[in-house]
Amino acid sequence: MPQLAPHIFDLLYQQGVQHSFGIPGDFALTLYDALAESKIEPIVMTHEPCAGFAADAYSRIRGLGLAVITYGVGGLNMINSVAGAYAEKSPLVILSGGPGVRERQERDLLHHKVKTFDTQRRVYEEVTIYAATLDDPATADAQIHSALDYAMTFKRPVYLEIPRDMVYAKIEEAEHRPPPVKSTDPETLAEALAETLEMLNKAKSPVILACVEVHRFGLQQKIVALAEKLGVPVCSTMLGKSVFPEGHPQYIGIYNGEAGDPYVRNVVEESDCLLMLGAFMTDINLGMFTAHLNPICTVYATSERIAIKHHEYYNVVFKDFIDALCASRNLPHHDPSAIMPMKPRVTPSNGKISMSGLLYELNNFIDSNTLLVTDVGDVLFAADDIQTREGTSFLCPAFYASMGFGIPGVIGAQLADPFRRAIALVGDGAFQMTGMELLTAKRLGLNPIAIVVNNGSFTSLRAMNHQEADFVNIPTIDYGKLATVLGGNGFVVETSQQLHEAFHRAKESKTFSILDVRIDPEDMSPALQRLSVLFAKMLKG
Repeated sequence: MPQLAPHIFDLLYQQGVQHSFGIPGDFALTLYDALAESKIEPIVMTHEPCAGFAADAYSRIRGLGLAVITYGVGGLNMINSVAGAYAEKSPLVILSGGPGVRERQERDLLHHKVKTFDTQRRVYEEVTIYAATLDDPATADAQIHSALDYAMTFKRPVYLEIPRDMVYAKIEEAEHRPPPVKSTDPETLAEALAETLEMLNKAKSPVILACVEVHRFGLQQKIVALAEKLGVPVCSTMLGKSVFPEGHPQYIGIYNGEAGDPYVRNVVEESDCLLMLGAFMTDINLGMFTAHLNPICTVYATSERIAIKHHEYYNVVFKDFIDALCASRNLPHHDPSAIMPMKPRVTPSNGKISMSGLLYELNNFIDSNTLLVTDVGDVLFAADDIQTREGTSFLCPAFYASMGFGIPGVIGAQLADPFRRAIALVGDGAFQMTGMELLTAKRLGLNPIAIVVNNGSFTSLRAMNHQEADFVNIPTIDYGKLATVLGGNGFVVETSQQLHEAFHRAKESKTFSILDVRIDPEDMSPALQRLSVLFAKMLKG
């Protein structure tokens, strides 16, 4: 009979999880003992929110992530990060230590308890797709497999709480595991595929809009093959950026409603057959809901549902729909020669570095071996004009939009894909929240490059007609010197030439680097300039 926690860690390792992120505590010490004995390497972070962000980024690349935390002060401290993973469909497994089964029966006032012993699990029920306390050896294995099934099917976080006297409990392996939470009905799939092919064959100007779930389900190469078979333009949203290689001649850029590139907007909104594959219909993805998409011309396919025109097709797994579409022999082909590939709207800076100049130099620096992680704020909107070189090379929190993702995210990303150089693009406000996590990078021997846009303000708030408001201003320090204090390399950047030199030196470094890029507070990316007008209109109603 297997032991509970070792059994979980074995299953997760079989799914490709080689690292966990978290902070030990007394209710999780025995759980950490079991973790240390497993094949999964525990990564101890400085703060639970950072553990959640790092595990989230790891899961976006590997397909599954793991966070191991303690009860109460640990688990509740990580809620915000898990909420972001839920909102953006990132499949984390959260394992929390907890009071023992006997303790719950015999002692009421244990430290770290809030209201009841079930409070933490009930809180996690709101930010996960499955949550359970593993307190019964007879049912634990079925609950574990159900949790993994939910995580992998819907790409959402799941939560398992392990009482500390259950960590090494012998559990009964389920003879009859629960059926899959979702499966494809062949007849329904055939109907959905037939209607899609009918639309494609009648269409004069079909377009693919590929988004985040293509990342999550590992379908990037299939979408490239589908696009090349069809010969049609391909775009993405902010959240799905780099799901399609941005140097591909059929890739035209990010669609973002009225806030985005007019050429991309026109191509998408004038299409008579828009394949929206794995897309999130969010305000940020759709330019503050300024998108004009005609449902009668749309095939909308996600893990939640398949909608074609006004028809809904349930009981079709997203991956099965994509597989069937790619395998079809009835796909039309269009001449791709008239497609205008993505062209970033940035120019080099003469003299003092500008936001546009920073993006220009960054585009020249990144290559196919680069992973780019952005935080929230202008650095997120600036991604409209960053051109990555490879598929699945860009991560951002573009829907939930929680500040602080960038630095811990770049640690999770570099551990998930150690063969590519990781860069974090963060604002100074976000860096002040989680930048100390670079100590973890130093301890692990990682060498990410952190580009800190140092302008002493929350730029995206300033852009919303709050230029004079005092609350948009934040304290500033010399981040180059801070890098030295933390054991890394620091560079103060005020010109394009200094940025070019800093990139070169940071690239050769064996440890982390901070590029302290001094930008005027009034300066902002081309994308934020457009988006700020829409933000202001929305806030005014």
